[in-house]
Amino acid sequence: MLRNLLLTIGIVLATSLVAFPQSSGTLQGKVIDKKTGEELPFVNVILELGGSQIGGSSSDINGKYVIKPITPGKYDLRASFIGYNEVLVRGVQINANQTRFFDIEMATSAIGLEEVVIIDYKVPLIDKDKTVSGGTVTQEEIQKMPNRNVQSIAATIGGVFSRDGEAGNVRGARRGDTKYYIDGMPVIGSLSLPASAIAQQSVILGGLPAQYGDATGGIIEVTTRGPSRIFGAGVEVETSEFLDPFGYNRVGLNLNGPLFRKKTEDGKKGQSLLGYFIGGDFTYRQDGRPMSSEMYRGQDEYISYLQQNPLRPSGLESGGTFVNGEFTRMSDLEKINTTSNTSRYNINLTGKIDVRTGPTVNLTFGGSYNYGRGNNYNYGSSMFNYDKNALFNTQTWRVFGRFTQRFQNDPHKNSLIKNVYYTIQADYQSFSGSTHDPDHKQDVFKYGYLGSFDSHLAKNYTLTSDTIGGEYYQNVYEMDNIYDTLFSFTPGSLNPYVTQHTQTYYDLYPDPNGNWRNSDQVQLGGGLLNGQGPPNVYGMFALPGATQAGYFEYNNSQISVNATGSMDIGNHELKFGIQYEQRKDASYNVAPVGLWTLMDGLTNFHIQELDLENPEFIYLDGVFQDTVEYNRKYNADEQRVFDANLRKKLGLAVNGTDFINIQSYDYNTNSIQYFDENNVEHTVSVGEELFDLGMFSPDELLNDGNWYVTPIGYDYTGEKLKSKPTFADFYNQTDDEGVYTRAVGAFEPIYMAGFIQDKFAFKDLIFNLGVRVDRFDANQMVLNDPYLLYPARTVAEVQSVGGQAVTHPGTIGTDYVVYVDNADNPTLITGYRDESVWYNAEGTEIQDPNVLNVGSGVSPYLTDPSLTRPPLESFTDYDPQINVMPRVSFSFPISDVALFFAHYDVLTQRPTSNLRSDPRVYYYFDNIGGTINNPSLSPSKTIDYELGFQQKLSPTSSLKFVAFYREMRDMIQIYRFTGAYPKDYTSYNNIDFGTVKGMTIQYDMRRTNNARISAYYTLQFANGTGSSTTTAAALVASGLPNLRTTFPLAWDRRHSFNVFFDYRFGRGVDYNGPSIKREKKGKAPLQVLNNTGLSMTLTGGSGTPYTRSRNIYSQLSGGTRLLQGTYYGSRLPWQFRMDIRVDKDIELKMGKGERPGNLNVYVSINNVLNTKNVLNVYPATGNPDDDGYLAAPEWQREINEQLDPQSFRDLYAIFVDRPWYYSSPRTIRLGVIFNF
Repeated sequence: MLRNLLLTIGIVLATSLVAFPQSSGTLQGKVIDKKTGEELPFVNVILELGGSQIGGSSSDINGKYVIKPITPGKYDLRASFIGYNEVLVRGVQINANQTRFFDIEMATSAIGLEEVVIIDYKVPLIDKDKTVSGGTVTQEEIQKMPNRNVQSIAATIGGVFSRDGEAGNVRGARRGDTKYYIDGMPVIGSLSLPASAIAQQSVILGGLPAQYGDATGGIIEVTTRGPSRIFGAGVEVETSEFLDPFGYNRVGLNLNGPLFRKKTEDGKKGQSLLGYFIGGDFTYRQDGRPMSSEMYRGQDEYISYLQQNPLRPSGLESGGTFVNGEFTRMSDLEKINTTSNTSRYNINLTGKIDVRTGPTVNLTFGGSYNYGRGNNYNYGSSMFNYDKNALFNTQTWRVFGRFTQRFQNDPHKNSLIKNVYYTIQADYQSFSGSTHDPDHKQDVFKYGYLGSFDSHLAKNYTLTSDTIGGEYYQNVYEMDNIYDTLFSFTPGSLNPYVTQHTQTYYDLYPDPNGNWRNSDQVQLGGGLLNGQGPPNVYGMFALPGATQAGYFEYNNSQISVNATGSMDIGNHELKFGIQYEQRKDASYNVAPVGLWTLMDGLTNFHIQELDLENPEFIYLDGVFQDTVEYNRKYNADEQRVFDANLRKKLGLAVNGTDFINIQSYDYNTNSIQYFDENNVEHTVSVGEELFDLGMFSPDELLNDGNWYVTPIGYDYTGEKLKSKPTFADFYNQTDDEGVYTRAVGAFEPIYMAGFIQDKFAFKDLIFNLGVRVDRFDANQMVLNDPYLLYPARTVAEVQSVGGQAVTHPGTIGTDYVVYVDNADNPTLITGYRDESVWYNAEGTEIQDPNVLNVGSGVSPYLTDPSLTRPPLESFTDYDPQINVMPRVSFSFPISDVALFFAHYDVLTQRPTSNLRSDPRVYYYFDNIGGTINNPSLSPSKTIDYELGFQQKLSPTSSLKFVAFYREMRDMIQIYRFTGAYPKDYTSYNNIDFGTVKGMTIQYDMRRTNNARISAYYTLQFANGTGSSTTTAAALVASGLPNLRTTFPLAWDRRHSFNVFFDYRFGRGVDYNGPSIKREKKGKAPLQVLNNTGLSMTLTGGSGTPYTRSRNIYSQLSGGTRLLQGTYYGSRLPWQFRMDIRVDKDIELKMGKGERPGNLNVYVSINNVLNTKNVLNVYPATGNPDDDGYLAAPEWQREINEQLDPQSFRDLYAIFVDRPWYYSSPRTIRLGVIFNF
């Protein structure tokens, strides 16, 4: 017995190499005699979807039935019993994580007469199983919404903050704290789904069941449509052509039905054994980034002028050039209302297959695919350089398999344990893509290529008297240098508009003297070399041809497995499960333009000096000619790997002194210029492109911390790693030639969880109690001590300093780190540190560790001061974080018309950013600037409280009041590790906190006199020490400590509302709209608006906060902001957005005996009022289009010193009027849906 139990546990744990199984619902109730009210035992109750049975049960001896688990959606419920009329309840709505209660009343049947009693289900206004807060949007509601994407649907729920139609912050949490699920899969990558594929969407704001974790905001869960027993299909076409200027077009298709049916005994088709659903759509957007404000760009003729004439002579005595773009006038520009070269297309596919292997076993396979391709919008390039907008490709695909087995109850036995089932789901997701130049893509050496620059080298001599070769020579010409006498240029065709900068310079100054004798003269005059790009116009707008992006590729994946089980033990519904999830994030990034500069620096580096020890005396006919020459000196220790590989490829001696001119490479002929040891010019050709990244060593590409290539999970040439290198491999691993590989593995964190929850009823109260345990392992190496890159001594290890015995203060622990006056030669103790708490030498706590600096910095007592690179001993494995989260929720129906509910949740979420460990950062730590990741970050935590009350107002309406309070702790914020060794650095830490308190009022009116209303009003106060991970960046940069006082968060909207309104006319006897009488007798009046409706979503609220500044500064040069008032003490204007959809259903006859088809014609208008909501403003003026700089008296001198002040003013005024400071514009789309 014990052996079998252990084996079973082992199998379950093994399966936990397994995503979260799709959340399910439960249907339960009683079957009673309609006349007598008596419970009916042994009644057969089944649940159907599209005519196929998906679940069933039999009522027990008390007439009770339970059907679970049920995938959220709408179903038909059928009950049959001998002697009673069969009952069919159509449209029973099942929501995730809820129990739907429904009692079935059955009437006795007349002898020999079989009837089916058909009932249309109505969702109850008061749901007594109200243990989860949020909202659910059904398929029928989604189909009639103006916007049918996941984000827009979520934004209709109260408590979800939305600036511009998207789903933003949930109840005051940061945006990244919300987790999305699609068919039970925790989503990575795109959320995009075909519009016809969404069956139901739930938003959970609070009261999270224990089965949910890794989210401190909310849960947004999407269920896609399932198969049907009857074949069906739908086609949709949607366009905005001729309705708005943005060029939106979409075509959708969906199919569902049976694949195989079981034959009955008489040979007819019976129940479907295999059913399917397939949905897809293709979307093309001419304008991928619609803007509501007018924009400017250069007129075509003017851009063409800049392309061909980028420079003009400076007119100065010193020569040189000016950039023609800096003389732009308003007359050279044109207004446009669409963005240029931002078109894109998307392909969405989703599918699901249900396999019915038996009456108690369900097997479901499904997945989705999204592909997107197009050009990114770049504001800096939108004026003159939109043709070079970067090209992106993105791909997301996910697949899952779910196995569910139910164990049938014996209706004749009153068993203690009932309704047992278990589910195992496994899924795999991939999210990959790339961003690159639209012309050069992966060919990274073409990015920075302009043409071929040929050098003409000559030797330089100086008349001198000196000792040469051991003898003294008087008045001899001694060679001291090799220099360039002519630097000629042959333009290339790969980057013609950037090349034109250099060509124009050569054309403007045809005389090489003082202009292009060497590369320095070309650059000083305004020409460009290979590896260089043109300057922006006054630092604002890119000139034609400028490269916008390097090459970036990413490949992320996730595998998750979950096993859950459920059983009813008496009055207790127990649910338990385990979850395993591992991600793998890999990426590869190249800064390609600068590779030419890098190659220039690496080539010939070892032959820069002359070989003065081996002079060559020039003789003629045996007579010394008063001239001494030298060859280049070969220094093997200084030769770079790239240089050696280049010489091999060119067929030159690796240890030779041939001087190779990188700038001379000709892409047309694949040839390059070099000078031999005698300074004789040669040209050598190769049969293919000369350069590739494999010619460099990884250390050369890392460039002492100024990285040209950043691979994670890739090697330095862009090939995916086949195995995961360790942290030690980065330090020690070499290739066959002894070159360090410097491989960095993909980021592969592991997340595991287990939970158990118990839902039960105690008298009239329904409780849902649970506990969840999360375990997060970042699965990487971290610093032992974030303040130390090198091992240091603790108090227990220090008995003397500088040969003198020391006594430590009694307040200092033995594990405290000791600090001294000088790290290399310590003579006395200056202080101590316990984690982030500092003490002086007397043991008194201090706030500023710089007090310990007595001339040599804040210096720990190092164990080995001679180390120049952090040793492996400075690192350790990430300490897995284990969090226990109790969950308590209950509902208390006071009566059939009123309900109290409440919950208490503890939620945690693993770090979502700034966590990945990179050994390169520590290896090149002295040269690394900016902000680095903190691989030791811990999960953040939220404690959530809620109390609510719901009251039925009428048979079709109810009012709900919800009060909530949240405490958010250990959120991530930028942080300065002051006193760190060998230098202070900026990283991140779990130091932010905040509180959210508020109230939501919901009015829910089911369809009454044609109208359906769901309206939310939320009053909320969201305060915290930081709205994002970088809120404190300015404080940290100025040396100030992080905020420890809460202020309004960036999304702190005091008053917000979310309204969904639908007004719809029926047909036939249900029609109550305007009619036109017919002249012919006997003809029914014409129902003008039958099956016609209007739906509207309205979102908005009061303005969000911003921080006012009392000084004006340039957006180009920046400046220190001086606070006016309080931090986040000012408010933006109120914001409103209204979207509508008007549609009409037309029934079409398809043929004799066939189901009628349905044609839906609609017009969807987003932002119907074309409201130009202000989303951001400049802090000094409070305006979205003017920062005050151009009019400020203190800046007039700076403005007037610009090359062309009027041009600068015109362009700056456009530059600061940024279109994304406003909400998106009105869009109008006409669509047709045909279902049959």
